[in-house]
Amino acid sequence: MLNWLAVVVLLVVVTTVVVVKLLARRRAPDPGWFIDSTRAAGALTVIGTMFAVLLAFTIFYALQNYQKARDGGSSEAIAVTELHNVADVLEGHDGSRLHGDLICYSRAVVKDEWPAMRRGKSSPSVQHWVDTTVTDFAAIDPTNAKQEAAYAQWFDQQAQRRDGRRARAAEAAPSVPIPLWIVLGIGASAILAYMCVQADRRESAVIQAVPIAFVSALVTSALLVVGFLDHPYDNWSGSLQPDQMRVTLTLIDDGHMAPCDMRGTPT
Repeated sequence: MLNWLAVVVLLVVVTTVVVVKLLARRRAPDPGWFIDSTRAAGALTVIGTMFAVLLAFTIFYALQNYQKARDGGSSEAIAVTELHNVADVLEGHDGSRLHGDLICYSRAVVKDEWPAMRRGKSSPSVQHWVDTTVTDFAAIDPTNAKQEAAYAQWFDQQAQRRDGRRARAAEAAPSVPIPLWIVLGIGASAILAYMCVQADRRESAVIQAVPIAFVSALVTSALLVVGFLDHPYDNWSGSLQPDQMRVTLTLIDDGHMAPCDMRGTPT
């Protein structure tokens, strides 16, 4: 849905600025509005350079946050798999408490928390299984050296799972601040408006339309990319999905009793 919306926005912006440029061309005086065209082009170069630097910085910043969210989800899924293996040692393969908690946690992440992150929220069900896992683990009493080693390893994997969840959840809310969006909007508007003012009726309509169409398409596309990276869980093509956690769920959901339904809701 958002992909089509982005295409519509791109077409609307390009069409609008081209029409405005051609209308300005019809009303422009014979030599144009600028007496010194070289100085006018130099001013446009300065504006464009400043906007390009700011835009590049914003894309780099948003891309870093996007990668943090992706890496956090992957790290979390791997940690849950390892916790399931450690649970085999702590409570035996036929044990149901820790195994069931981890299965329910994974289901809740996939079915409940991922959709919630699109709204900038987290899942109470996931937090419930975090707390339940802590309680059930505290009841474990290691009885041999092997279990004691697994007991110590649990804390490391639990910390990795916690950090991974925090990393992906932190990117649920937009990271690019509103003032930066305003500055980007002003810069894009200034470039397109300045190009419209440079209309020259001595050139053909095609020659006047092509440059501003290319520039407006590039500027709009770049801003859409920033929006995509700033909302990594929305319904864009290429948005982050719980694929790694789904893989984990296929590995650990091996017939153990789980105190939840398929969405991870406690039963």
